[in-house]
Amino acid sequence: MTELVPPQRIALCYNPVVQGADALAHALAHQARDAGRDAWLAPLPDPIEGDTDGFGDNVAASDLLVCVGGDGTVLHASEHAAPGGTPIFGVRMGRLGFLSEVTGEEATEGLANVLQGGGRIERRSTVQARVNDDPIAYALNDVVIGRSTLGRTVSVGARVDGVLVAEYRADAVVLATATGSTGYSLSVGGPILHPTSAELILVPVAPHLTRSNALVLPPTSEVHLYVERGYEAVITVDGLHERPLDSGSTVVVSHADRVVDFVRLGPPSQFYSNLADRLGWLRADHVLDQSED
Repeated sequence: MTELVPPQRIALCYNPVVQGADALAHALAHQARDAGRDAWLAPLPDPIEGDTDGFGDNVAASDLLVCVGGDGTVLHASEHAAPGGTPIFGVRMGRLGFLSEVTGEEATEGLANVLQGGGRIERRSTVQARVNDDPIAYALNDVVIGRSTLGRTVSVGARVDGVLVAEYRADAVVLATATGSTGYSLSVGGPILHPTSAELILVPVAPHLTRSNALVLPPTSEVHLYVERGYEAVITVDGLHERPLDSGSTVVVSHADRVVDFVRLGPPSQFYSNLADRLGWLRADHVLDQSED
């Protein structure tokens, strides 16, 4: 476990379309400055327009990125934090999520703890997607190849380390990381992996006349997903980057050297309690007494 060094330069960002995120981010910036830290604050850049104001440079020069919004905001912010190795402390505004560490109500106390060096660093793996040998993006969550037209399926072949394992005719095919295992992959029946795992998940979405079994792959695997002739599709990376795929296109997904670091306040086992709580696995009217025989 990597302990957190008390951060001295704090970058803060917020999603400008999330109600209350702007005000909370400014309050947390004041808190950091009152604690003697150098704090820089800006809205998260639009993913389409890109980084036009040096956002990434400021994040790279910081010891910590406080991200106020939701899981989508954290996903977007991770693109700017990962290249410089800046750890992310996520604050969610009233929505359930797995990437953010605290709620808006817990943010002040949580940040105070982090500023004193409380917490630990949790490292997440990523993958890189290439289209016809052209690198397009890194994914912390998932790479999805889906249908380009509503009402039609897409036909996608899947090769793992050169071996043809499936030919899916489906709404989409998802290649998820461990982080993404609690996202889209989970909603279509994929397994849940511990977030620090480096394994990958390959799972089809609503396959036509075929089984929908998910496949867990080792991190050394290279996955080739190719769009069958006569079909067109769309590739989406982390829900942020999208581009059309022509008939016959090939997408190669493999483990990337890039990682994303998150600040966590609880022990590693807290992932399981968060999982049980957010997925509603525990009955509200019953608490298991482990002391009973």
